[in-house]
Amino acid sequence: MPLSLVDSASHPDFAAASLRSTPPARTMGRISIEAFSPTHATIGGREILTFGGCGYLGLSHHPRVRAALIESLDTLGLSTSASRETTGNTLTHEALELDLASFLNTESAILTPEGYTANLALAQALAWRYRVAIVDERSHRSVGHAVAAAGLDVHTFEHLSAGQAASLAARHADRGVVIYTDGVFAADGSVAPADKLYAALPERNSLLIIDDCHGFCVLGDNGRGTASQFGIAGPRLCITTTLAKGLGCYGGAIAGPGDLIRDIQTHAGVYRGTTPVPPPIAASARAALAVVAQDGSLVQSLRSNIAHMRSILSAAGLRFPEPAVPIFTFMLDSTERMEAIHHALFERGILAPLIEYPGGPASRYFRLSITAAHTAEHIDRLGRELAALIRMAA
Repeated sequence: MPLSLVDSASHPDFAAASLRSTPPARTMGRISIEAFSPTHATIGGREILTFGGCGYLGLSHHPRVRAALIESLDTLGLSTSASRETTGNTLTHEALELDLASFLNTESAILTPEGYTANLALAQALAWRYRVAIVDERSHRSVGHAVAAAGLDVHTFEHLSAGQAASLAARHADRGVVIYTDGVFAADGSVAPADKLYAALPERNSLLIIDDCHGFCVLGDNGRGTASQFGIAGPRLCITTTLAKGLGCYGGAIAGPGDLIRDIQTHAGVYRGTTPVPPPIAASARAALAVVAQDGSLVQSLRSNIAHMRSILSAAGLRFPEPAVPIFTFMLDSTERMEAIHHALFERGILAPLIEYPGGPASRYFRLSITAAHTAEHIDRLGRELAALIRMAA
């Protein structure tokens, strides 16, 4: 039985865009994890080699990150217990915002409780300046929810089609336009043509927004993200991201022009009415960002592992698009076959997640990820076991 790898642009099930809010027919399974590291998890008393999640640099267990959290916990406690615009602000929050703006090459930055609320807070501020949002049809659900809730006139463009985005932007240029896209799409690992989308902006009153949760710490100059990858910067660029994936911490951030960040601070209820990231987490995120900025070896290790993983999975008959990212999404020719391989791998001590999540190539699909902490032996073991099971199930 031949292996069937998705063509994400043509597979009929892929048309269920992530902007839709309808949940999948079946609930994605939850895994009860007892303990975990960047490469392993203890599940049911067994240590399992894992290729799931989004901790791409393995920083959640880094000693400098952990030490920063403990030190801040001793001085600032667990929570500010109030909005930052009342009594809940700390120097740690402000310092992290400066660090993020510097790293991402933007004028300013502001923190939000997490990545989903970054898009919500941004959209609430956008509504004061712009009327039309032009959104990649497979952008994260938080994007669609945010721009619709803010009252913007929402138009979607075909996945990765900068030409269609340009046409829509030109049609609505006199109303104030934002083009909104994921940088790296979480479900399938595709990468937005950010330079072409930036070129598609009308000359006046326009903005490109990149939700870069899966490009931050992965793409670009030492992990500076999708905008860096494509060489774009300036006052018509805004970036939203999470601190939970590349940095291995928790929280969200918006980075962009200073006037827009001030609008968020003034007008975004999601920002003004919420308790911020706990100070120890903000301190740990500062430490994680410093590790990335000061030591390029982590990003290089991730990229080496991505190349190794691509090579190993290619030997098993799988193919993935460029540019290389740490997300490896594929499906086989039947759900039953995928379930059998997924369970067999787990019995052999390997977690290769078979998930249901919007924006993927089908209702169920494999989504494997790699981290900077995986070793060549880990990757080789996955490839060896996966290739054997694919042959057995053929």
